[in-house]
Amino acid sequence: MDDELKKAVNSTEAVRFSLDSFAQQTDGIPSGIALLFARDYYPNVPFRIVANLPATITVAILDEPPDDIQVISQPDDYNGYVISYSFRETPIYTFLFTRRFFPTGSRFRLGDDPTYFSTNLNLLAVSLVRLP
Repeated sequence: MDDELKKAVNSTEAVRFSLDSFAQQTDGIPSGIALLFARDYYPNVPFRIVANLPATITVAILDEPPDDIQVISQPDDYNGYVISYSFRETPIYTFLFTRRFFPTGSRFRLGDDPTYFSTNLNLLAVSLVRLP
């Protein structure tokens, strides 16, 4: 009987360890891909959505090729947001663009998998994770 109890305890601990490891790897809900300027990329740092950008401003930012090469064929497909990183005493505000809609106040973090979306606009494409 003692051996069976030990086996049960060991298997319970193994399951708990697996669940804890899974929780650490998935500390949020994958929420698609976001675009942001390379200078504003802080991987795995929490931020919140402060405000939605008007569509006209979003289109103006994404439709402004510095060398007359059109980068995004449908910039009006994107929603623009003002976000605020929360890792310094003074907040850092910047823009974020995505094809998904998120309400003001939502919390996210950027993944550690950036790729250049556009070198002309200095935009990165990176995974977005919604935080609880």
